[in-house]
Amino acid sequence: MSETPLFVEVLLENSLARPLDYSVPPHLASRIQVGARVEVPLKTTLKQGTIAAIKKKSVYKQVRPIHRLIVPEGALSEPLWNLAQWMSRYYATPLQKVLKCFVPPHVRKEVKQKLTQTVSLLMTREEAFIQLGIKPSAMHAQLIEALSLAKGPVTVAELISQLKISRSPLETLAKKKILFLDSTPMADLTEEEFFPTYPKQLNAEQSTCLDAIKRSLNEKKFASHLIYGITGSGKTEVYMQAIQYALEQKQSAILLVPEIALTSQTIERLRARFQQKIAVLHHQKSLGERSAAWDNLLKNQTQIVVGARSAIFAPAQNLGLIIVDEEHDSSYKQSDEPPCYHGRDVAVMRAQLEGATVILGSATPSLESYTNAQKGKYHLSILSSRAACALLPRVQIIDMKNTYEKMGGFTHFSEELIDALKERLEKGEQALFFLNKRGYRRQQICATCREAIKCPHCDLALTFHLSSNHLACHMCNFQREQPRVCPSCKSTEALEFKGFGTEHVERSLHALFPSIRTLRMDKDTTQRKNSHEELFMQFRAHKADVLIGTQMIAKGFHFPLATLVGVLHADGALHIPDFRSGEQVFQLITQVAGRAGRAELPGEVIIQTFLPNHPIISHAAAQDYPSFYAAEIEERKMFGYPPFCRLIKILFTGPDAAGVQQAAGHIWHQIKERNIPQAEILPILPAGHPKIKDLYRFQCIIKTTSSVVIDQILPLLPPSTSDLTIKVDVDPISTFF
Repeated sequence: MSETPLFVEVLLENSLARPLDYSVPPHLASRIQVGARVEVPLKTTLKQGTIAAIKKKSVYKQVRPIHRLIVPEGALSEPLWNLAQWMSRYYATPLQKVLKCFVPPHVRKEVKQKLTQTVSLLMTREEAFIQLGIKPSAMHAQLIEALSLAKGPVTVAELISQLKISRSPLETLAKKKILFLDSTPMADLTEEEFFPTYPKQLNAEQSTCLDAIKRSLNEKKFASHLIYGITGSGKTEVYMQAIQYALEQKQSAILLVPEIALTSQTIERLRARFQQKIAVLHHQKSLGERSAAWDNLLKNQTQIVVGARSAIFAPAQNLGLIIVDEEHDSSYKQSDEPPCYHGRDVAVMRAQLEGATVILGSATPSLESYTNAQKGKYHLSILSSRAACALLPRVQIIDMKNTYEKMGGFTHFSEELIDALKERLEKGEQALFFLNKRGYRRQQICATCREAIKCPHCDLALTFHLSSNHLACHMCNFQREQPRVCPSCKSTEALEFKGFGTEHVERSLHALFPSIRTLRMDKDTTQRKNSHEELFMQFRAHKADVLIGTQMIAKGFHFPLATLVGVLHADGALHIPDFRSGEQVFQLITQVAGRAGRAELPGEVIIQTFLPNHPIISHAAAQDYPSFYAAEIEERKMFGYPPFCRLIKILFTGPDAAGVQQAAGHIWHQIKERNIPQAEILPILPAGHPKIKDLYRFQCIIKTTSSVVIDQILPLLPPSTSDLTIKVDVDPISTFF
């Protein structure tokens, strides 16, 4: 125990931006460390915070002591603490806001693990019957039979429900020491059993790629790898064998996936391959489940982490490998609130701080990552052919202008797509239909004034949802019934519907094929906990012929019987005025096309578009990333967009449009007057969605090639108030939204 008084600087979560000094009671001196969670007095209440520094002196005379140390083993490791500080600087966000990423809600709230009572047999079935005597009761016999067939402990609730019994016979047999009643953490009960799988034979390209990764793991030094592999080329098998090698080196691994929808498929593969516990981290897990997973990681009882972007902050011990699957995906970018971090970039920085190996994998790498590989910053591995015997699907591009002329008007489905679907239904195969719009009808328009029915809180047309028979805003979730009178001109003429979404496609399919079985995967059908997993398992089990969905279905799913992919309205997003729109359309079409024919059965892709000769559509149809990259990188260079510069987006929001615009303009002039070198300050403009949730939005985009420009701009930004909120987004995923 230290004899010299110690002091600490504590960052409180929701209070001052600067740390406060506290003294350390002697009994806590040996347990204090930077990054530890503490509870400290502030005025008349107790607040939680994080220790930011330890020192021997304080400049203040009246320093109050720490009240208590919270979960000392939960302190941030040195690499994680350094990562938090880097994020604070790079993403221009106060450190206490960044720390919320590292200290998630279940830790801050000190959530206890939920315990579930379980029951198991303490002896064999035969021994149990001998101990019960000649005539055991039917209830007791039924219990013993059921438990003898179970593979391990069964929850009491499950057994009572299954056998329609009370707790009484359980307690009786427990007293006789035939059964054992125990309390088990819920997380430990979710480890389902899968048929074990074994490492597959790698082809030459996969072997070369894995050998390079193994060399990096052996060196235990930071290294970054980009795997550019066409869809179905076996990237996942490389990941699995890389994880196996890391575990053999006594290192842990983090595997990031872009969507919660993918975690069930990924977990299934990992649990079938590895015997170790797996920590699953994403926001749809309960606080208790996340608490249990976090605790297992801190105690080094779990070496494999799977999750969405926030899983990059998991306290994995002796971290050796980080994998970012589908690294190009925009879901890795946090844009709703500071820190506006990118999970992929944070993964690379964490690997650097931990001396770990990071793998970025994609069939359509982001231009930034592929450029880094071209420059030699990342080791590039190319997987140019599909694994095993699978071949790339045959692709047709259908000009929907010709289809409309033939059909005499609007239709979702070209003749080619209908014929291809008929063929699949006859063969017992499956199809995926992709449309990146949900709902039934995109908007309702007045026949007189041609104004769309808009959300009163957002500058956005309401979408009609047939399942609930209401109009809804996809920004703020506002809902209303269909109006009988136009809100704009008060006309009583019938209101028209325009546009369509996945609901409309599903209904149209049933009109054409009355007996067809469909599933729909979009935001409307995946609200409930485990809904992603349920839909995935149902389609895998062939309980539906067609899966209709938004971009959720484009991301890494593997369905062996899915041999047809229909891309509806492929060119819709090309009209968005954003520098990434072409890249995102290419990625989406390429990725969803890659879902077809991934096993032995040959695949077919039909792309329906009004722009059949557009180079983006042509490159995606051919799965020709190098040609797409060559054209797109020249355009980015010409107009000075990433990766040839960094972007900083400053978003101004407030309840009064004129007031926000005036304040933003004043700040913009202050920034311009500084004449900051290597910074191009673009004009203040309304954001792509000028009004959301009753707040008006204006933005300023800054282009720079310097890493210190943000440090010169930050002092010019006033603190946010109720009238004006300022958010800084470094490396924004979009300059439009």
